[in-house]
Amino acid sequence: MVSTVAAEKQGPLPKATAAPSRTAWIDMARGMAEVSVVTFHILQAMNNAGLTPKGLFDFWTPVGDMIRMPLMMFVAGLFVEYSLRKGPKAYFTGKTQRVVWPYIVWAHVYSIYWYVKPSAFDSRSLNDVLLTIIVPGSHLWFLQSLFIYYVAVYFLLKRGLKTTFAISILALAIIPFFDPEEIRRLPYLFLFFLFGIGFNRILRAKGFPFGTVMGCVLIALAIAVPVLITDALGFSKYQLVAIPASIIGVLACLQISRFLVHVPGVNWVLNLFGKFSLEIYCAHVVFSSLTRQVLVRVFGWDSFWPIFLACTAAGLFLPIVMALVLRRFGLDVFFEWPKHLFRREKPVEAQNF
Repeated sequence: MVSTVAAEKQGPLPKATAAPSRTAWIDMARGMAEVSVVTFHILQAMNNAGLTPKGLFDFWTPVGDMIRMPLMMFVAGLFVEYSLRKGPKAYFTGKTQRVVWPYIVWAHVYSIYWYVKPSAFDSRSLNDVLLTIIVPGSHLWFLQSLFIYYVAVYFLLKRGLKTTFAISILALAIIPFFDPEEIRRLPYLFLFFLFGIGFNRILRAKGFPFGTVMGCVLIALAIAVPVLITDALGFSKYQLVAIPASIIGVLACLQISRFLVHVPGVNWVLNLFGKFSLEIYCAHVVFSSLTRQVLVRVFGWDSFWPIFLACTAAGLFLPIVMALVLRRFGLDVFFEWPKHLFRREKPVEAQNF
């Protein structure tokens, strides 16, 4: 769903009368982000296990670090104003059911597992488990941050998008003073969440803002700039200097998704990943990690590419299979608020996060 345009400074947003149509390339951009997340976590795990070819992880990590999560937040921001037009009750109910609930469920899944079966790279104490909602200790921090942004923009957008951007830019000023990534990424990614809101207004008013030639230039720069920044300044994830690279990378991914709309097969797969983005994001670590362990320990595989491709397929497709099976038997409480346990005449429509 593509959000509708809101006036720059306005009072309470009117309720939507009809859902806007989906735009294929937006779902595909979200699907690309999910592919990036899954492959990064697989590369990270394989690198920790000594299975990654020398230099591969170090080369691609800066590119992914400066694009992956900014893209996900950007795409999430595209839908905000449509959600706001449903009214505050539907807005917060929908976000709680579709974002907070799976966050609580899956953050505890990983936290408890790492408590029961710790490893050299992932372990949790009992105190960590009790504090999971506050400090998830897993990739589920994304959903936590996303809900914080949803709450923030509900109040800030009442003052207009320009004011909201000004506050976001002021918040970025804290980044140079903090080393912990958890602190730096909160204002960094909020900027891209707002970019998504602003970009949607441009789409609705003028259409896609740049053409094929500019898109190709952006794609080339999206790979080169993060590598150059890292070579010159060192690790720069969620640092102010990385913002231009993230902007270029996000716009490049939008152009790539627009290209791929016209590629049969690829467009269907990326759309599928985009529509099941929540399920893939939450559960991919379970399936990709299990696949890697079986291939290495049971079958004795030690070749990088076969393991990487098998784990990628498992991490992307098996969460979808799991979601469909659970939905078939009415057990989709792992991903969605259990509405069937409560009597509601008009249940809130599920929303993409």
